Amino acid sequence: MSRRAALVTALLEALRKTNVLSVSMSQAAAVRIGINTTDLHCLNLLSEGPLTASELARRAGITTASVTGVIDRLESVGYVRRERDDSDRRKVVVTLVLERAAVDVAPVFTPLLKAWRESLSEYSDEQLEVITDFMTRTQAVFQDEVEQMRAGPSS
Repeated sequence: MSRRAALVTALLEALRKTNVLSVSMSQAAAVRIGINTTDLHCLNLLSEGPLTASELARRAGITTASVTGVIDRLESVGYVRRERDDSDRRKVVVTLVLERAAVDVAPVFTPLLKAWRESLSEYSDEQLEVITDFMTRTQAVFQDEVEQMRAGPSS
């Protein structure tokens, strides 16, 4: 095996292991916060901005019936609120209650963020640019694959 092939293999294995640990981290964080992993996933999606229930369901990969339960649970404990859309008053959007998330959710992830910052401090600016580019490309690959998987079996 060439050096490049070995490096690519090692990197792909590291990505697989990182994904496994990411799922485990989400599960542990959800337990710590007192919600389930789907609810935490939806909170994470809402941290990017308000979404309609159907948009949230699509991005989370769950049914609209399921997302209604998620929103109801998260609203009942104060993590989200339903609001009328500013541009279309007929539309309802779900908004993350930042103050509540800052109290209950953010502290669970603070040690992880601190550890990431510490580990990244060892890289040069140029290396961070390469890592950022790789992560951005990885996100695009994941997004494309998720969309293809949700579209159904390939022919």
